[in-house]
Amino acid sequence: MLRAFFGRHKSASTWARNILHEAAAVLDLKILTVHVDGQWADYPTLGDMVQAKRPDILIMTRPLQKDIETLPPMRAVHLIRDPRDIVVSGYFSHRNSHPEVFGGVAWPELIEHRRHLLQVDKETGMEAEIEFSSLFLDPMASWNYDNPSIFEVRMEEMIADPEGMWLRVFTHLDMLGTDGFGKLAAAKWNLANRRGKPWAAKYLRKVLPHVPLRKLPPAYIPNVLDRFSFTKLSRSGRKPGEVDENSHYRKGVARDWENHLTARHLEVFRERYGDLVERLGYH
Repeated sequence: MLRAFFGRHKSASTWARNILHEAAAVLDLKILTVHVDGQWADYPTLGDMVQAKRPDILIMTRPLQKDIETLPPMRAVHLIRDPRDIVVSGYFSHRNSHPEVFGGVAWPELIEHRRHLLQVDKETGMEAEIEFSSLFLDPMASWNYDNPSIFEVRMEEMIADPEGMWLRVFTHLDMLGTDGFGKLAAAKWNLANRRGKPWAAKYLRKVLPHVPLRKLPPAYIPNVLDRFSFTKLSRSGRKPGEVDENSHYRKGVARDWENHLTARHLEVFRERYGDLVERLGYH
């Protein structure tokens, strides 16, 4: 059965994708990543492309409900975030750090939006970001959150208890097994050519075969979380909550919107998105 991960912009999706790519390498699973609908332009639907390419894991960074409905039976995870924090994180990212070409695909809307953000003050720019965020928030608003095959996860839960939540994610995706003699060592061996250290293992892994593993040992979870910690991903020595406004990994905490959105911003947000915050279970 197909496994899938559906991420949302500025919702720890890069972090999650890194972890999933490593897990796929451990188990020798094939990943197909979809950023834009043009990637299946040669097929009638997304589902037709997936049926043709037959990935083990599908990753989508901008999933739309209408496209998801064309997919074959699957086990999936959908990762969301407080939409107010998406706006705030988006403002700093779109102004300062987000690449204008992503996954080989140019983003002309971002180029124009960034030009505007650099010309106005923060309060005006944040209001512009609220409207720009419709690209990400409207699809969240129209999503079916009652699909039993999709495990709905909040970023806030992931950063509060990463080990516990990833155990649940991998269990839902049917990728988690049991610990046993040699399983963690086998997982590390399968990743040696990706991780680079120790050097001897990296070299040997290039010439010696992958160790067959059907499932991830639970002991692998803290190992991969350490590799992809906020501090290591930001390459700065910073801990979550310590800010670098020019970094893709700017702050890494929940409810930062309280530090940046004014009463006027919240009014504009509600005028544009209605009760989206409450419908997604936030307050």
